[in-house]
Amino acid sequence: MHVKLRYVTKRTDRQGGVRWYWQRRGHKLTRLPDNPIERMAMAEQLNAAADRSTPEELQRGSIGWTIQKYRESDDFRALAPGTVKYYKRFLRDIEALGPALPFSSFTRRAVVDFIESYGKTFQRRQAAAVLKACFGVARYHGIVAVDEATGLRLKTTRARDRIWADDEIARWIEAASVEDPHMTTAFLLLKFTAQRPADVLRMTWPQYSGAAIRLRQQKTGALLDVPVHPELRNHLDGLGHSPSSLTIVSYRGRSVKYLRFNERFRRIAERARVGAQARDLRRTALLRMAEAGATVPQIASVSGHSIEATQRILETYLPRNRDLAEVAITRLAEYKRGPKSNALDKNVP
Repeated sequence: MHVKLRYVTKRTDRQGGVRWYWQRRGHKLTRLPDNPIERMAMAEQLNAAADRSTPEELQRGSIGWTIQKYRESDDFRALAPGTVKYYKRFLRDIEALGPALPFSSFTRRAVVDFIESYGKTFQRRQAAAVLKACFGVARYHGIVAVDEATGLRLKTTRARDRIWADDEIARWIEAASVEDPHMTTAFLLLKFTAQRPADVLRMTWPQYSGAAIRLRQQKTGALLDVPVHPELRNHLDGLGHSPSSLTIVSYRGRSVKYLRFNERFRRIAERARVGAQARDLRRTALLRMAEAGATVPQIASVSGHSIEATQRILETYLPRNRDLAEVAITRLAEYKRGPKSNALDKNVP
């Protein structure tokens, strides 16, 4: 007879292996034995202990109570789907420290120790951001007076400043010619839409009108109508996609996962002797639009960046670009000549 155990979940890994866990809100995720009898016994013990726990577990001002309030807040609901995914992970880690403990037990030392428990720089920055959000809730409700997650000395990863050169683009396209056409399709979408690789791989044919591609960015939730460059339009119209394929970038009628795409992209780049990455095409597209004379608001309307973020990107990369400097000097020379000079030039035999 099949017995459904409370708070017991089953997970299957990529190799088809099955693992069992006890997962109850406010409690630490616990791995259960594979043996069904041992699994049932352990789950009953964990449920009994949880049932006996007092309401102090979510007492006002506790860690569990603060996290619950944050989950119910408008700020949490406004997070982009990609951000919610890692926020939930760190919220679980914070709660695992002890949901019944008072949130005020997060002294400066406790905050630093928690953040430094993560080995990678990006994990520490994410953990600090989530903890700071919790401190915001605690301060609002008068649980703490000071935000101990402010002013942390967090090591920052060096921002990528790689820009694709024209000859690198040509070499990559040539090297990709021996691969399935979906890689070239993805490359051109990245090059001409200024979107993130994850958003490009999610683009579907119904989003493409022939004149523009309508999309909602996964990270920011921004809704964009990106006009289609003529070169990209010619490529897409010439694909003759199968009715069974929904996504524009598809392999054998199926959508392409990001990890598999990235692996193939790097393989082509190595063959083409190019050190740039797929995500660098987004930055390159912004720069090329600026070189073509597009304004900051116009560029932001394509990429989905804020006006301020677009300005920062261009301020970082444009001053170092000689092509743009040459355009500026050429325009200055034309301005100095003026309309009278141009008219005189036309009269010169």
